[in-house]
Amino acid sequence: MNDEERRLQMKTMGRLKLQMDVKALECSASQFDSLSPFLVPATSTVCLHLRTVKLLVATQRSVIIIPKQVINDLDGLKKSRENHYAREAIKYFENMFKNGNWWLRSQGEQETLPVKDQPNSPEMACFLNVLSCCLYLANKSQGIVTLLVPDDAVSAAKAQKSCNQPNNYTGNLPSGELMDLAKRYGIRVEGALEFYSKWTMSSRHGKIGRGK
Repeated sequence: MNDEERRLQMKTMGRLKLQMDVKALECSASQFDSLSPFLVPATSTVCLHLRTVKLLVATQRSVIIIPKQVINDLDGLKKSRENHYAREAIKYFENMFKNGNWWLRSQGEQETLPVKDQPNSPEMACFLNVLSCCLYLANKSQGIVTLLVPDDAVSAAKAQKSCNQPNNYTGNLPSGELMDLAKRYGIRVEGALEFYSKWTMSSRHGKIGRGK
């Protein structure tokens, strides 16, 4: 098998796996409008709300995809010897990826779609890389993808305040402008804590059964 045949085979296998993921999860999403088969956390979400990410993995109701950009961001952030946020996140992901978990995986090589908008800053360029991952998943799962951001970013956007200040420990919080951009592409944007709160409330009222 030559390189081109191998590339096509990997692309086909990735597409089939994603279709199986969607089929297995779409029933869960239909039971509760606020849930999505695929969740994509931003870098700052992973740093600030890693515990919530772990809890969402444990619910076994949505597949959490970690974009390559987030992994790259964490690698950059961990260079600070005092940055325990990034180090803890990387350690957790490496362990989960190594052992294998159906509910948490990294973005595949082919799981990206081009974004028409052009970046006007390094922060926007990084965000567009995450968005391209969301768009690919949305294209394969009937548009049901949620980008998880820190709740502070959502609150700041609602108050029309800037929160996109450089942060060497958690990464930049997505600005309201960038979150609106994701929404224009049909991607849901929710605060991680609020999203998990909705899930727990729905579960308590019996709208969603236990994961198997």
